[in-house]
Amino acid sequence: MDRVAQGTADTRVRRVLGWLAEVTLDNAGGAVYGAVMLGVLLAAEDPVDVGYTDTIGAALVVLALYWLTHLYTYTLGTRLRTGEPLNTRVFWRSCLHELPVLEGALLPLVVLLLSWAAGASVSTGVTIATWTAAIAIVVLEFIAGWRSRLGFERLWLQAVMGTLIGFAIIALKLLLH
Repeated sequence: MDRVAQGTADTRVRRVLGWLAEVTLDNAGGAVYGAVMLGVLLAAEDPVDVGYTDTIGAALVVLALYWLTHLYTYTLGTRLRTGEPLNTRVFWRSCLHELPVLEGALLPLVVLLLSWAAGASVSTGVTIATWTAAIAIVVLEFIAGWRSRLGFERLWLQAVMGTLIGFAIIALKLLLH
C-alpha cells in the first residue's frame, strides 16, 4: 500500500473512531449498561460447567436481548413524546442512540475471545473479562472527571460511583463462586 492510500485509510479509521466516541459521549449510560450487563452475566457464569462457545453464545444472546430492549424502549419513548409514528428515521435514530450498549460490552467480549484464542481456561477467561468490565466502568468515570479538568483529589471523588459499580460486579462473582 502506498503512502497516500495508507494516509487515506488512517484518516477514515480516525473519522470512524471519532464518530463512535461521539456516539458514546451522547449516551455514556448505554456504554455503562453494556459493560455492567456483560460483567454481571460473566460474574454469574459457572465456567466449570460450560465452555467458551456456550459462554460467548450466552453473552451474545443476552447482549442482543438487552440492546433490543433498550432500542425498543428508546423508540417507544420517542414515539410517545413526539407522537411520531414508527418509521425508518425513528428506528435508525434509535439504533444509533443505543449503539453505546454494544460498545460498552465489546471490550469484555473481545477479552473473552482473546483469552480463548490464547488457550486460557474458561474460568481464567471469564475472570479476566469480568474484571475488564468492572475496570472499563471505572475508566469511563475517570475519563469523565479528566474531561472536567478536575484536580487529582476531586478526580478520585468523581470516580467513586464507577468504582462502586465495578466492585459490585466483582463482589457478585465472589459471592456466587
